Amino acid sequence: MAQMDLHSTKPEHRQDEMQSITLLVDGIAIPIDVPRSEEPYYRRAQHTISALVKKYRAVYPQPAEGDEQLHWLMAAVDIAVQCEVLKESKDTTELLKRLSEVNSLLERQL
Repeated sequence: MAQMDLHSTKPEHRQDEMQSITLLVDGIAIPIDVPRSEEPYYRRAQHTISALVKKYRAVYPQPAEGDEQLHWLMAAVDIAVQCEVLKESKDTTELLKRLSEVNSLLERQL
């Protein structure tokens, strides 16, 4: 597998020293270049993905013929849903903060 540099187009990472690491996800070695400061996130992600794939293999031990990647896809959907939930909760937090500020302004005016 070719090495991937997921951050080459992001200017904020150009100054962050890159390093080559190898992640072991579900028994598959994945060489990748990452910003040194983000290595811990990648290391935790490898464990998260492997754990989810293992979980789905236990729940669905015999996928249909031709669905060899089913467990990986289920793990990807699980992670994507978690990201969407976090985005929404983050957006809601900002909205609640703004509503609180507006409420304070209104109370001062009354």
